[in-house]
Amino acid sequence: MAGNGRGARIARTLAAEFERAGTLLEVVLTPASGEAARLAAGAVDEGYRTILAVGGDGTANEVANGMIGSRAALALYPIGVGNDLARSLGYPRGRKRPDLARWLATEARTRAIDVGEINGRIFLNAAGVGIDGHVAERVRASARVVGDRWSYMIGSIASIATYRPQPMELLIDGEAQMGRYLTIVASNGRYFGRGMQPAPRASMDDGWLDVTVAGDIGRLGSLGALARLYSGKHENGTTIVTRRARDIAIDLERELPIQIDGEVSHAEHVRIGLRPGALRVLAAPAGMRAT
Repeated sequence: MAGNGRGARIARTLAAEFERAGTLLEVVLTPASGEAARLAAGAVDEGYRTILAVGGDGTANEVANGMIGSRAALALYPIGVGNDLARSLGYPRGRKRPDLARWLATEARTRAIDVGEINGRIFLNAAGVGIDGHVAERVRASARVVGDRWSYMIGSIASIATYRPQPMELLIDGEAQMGRYLTIVASNGRYFGRGMQPAPRASMDDGWLDVTVAGDIGRLGSLGALARLYSGKHENGTTIVTRRARDIAIDLERELPIQIDGEVSHAEHVRIGLRPGALRVLAAPAGMRAT
């Protein structure tokens, strides 16, 4: 269902596209949500060297959860809503997008990246507790009404209007703090939410998570932060701060939505960690960015 069904529609043409680029491809359709991890793990066991995730960040997350620690490399054919992982890894965008098969075959390079882990599940871009979990729920609902292009913006604004900061107890690399927080986001990559930059200095292979902590900044403050989030200029050093960490524990008074690479889960106790260099990916050569 990735890309509103585009994954199923292009399955018939994928093999031919990659064959023209000099690569043999076996196409396997995921029968249900959560099955991509099982299929990817099976492909690893069968000796496949590259596994291509056709979809968005949620699909890439599922596939990666079946590949962690293997020698196989994850490649992306991004047709989802956000495609933030592809952006972070320098995949071609815009007019260059139709040449992706040849780009993967001739220009992409293998790279080892870190992965985050939240309550036992791997994440690639970011995971968060608070309003971004609420936003992830709203995005699904708004996409059915306004379409994918505006769903993140509409979902964010709707959440700002209805969500209030929640009491949380934090432990970040052994340093405790508590209070009411709008959100806690642990970023492995630079982007999430279709181009938002919660951690503009994040690197996927530096051995750290960039943890953004936003306190009770009010609705107007939240709207201003949202506007600046796309340029990565939302930090102010007081109520919105980002620091590097490897181990984060969050205790909540009640179960809240959490987002994991754009997908929604729920938890009352959250533990976030890091696995350095645990996933091999095909990405742009070092120093190149998406255009």
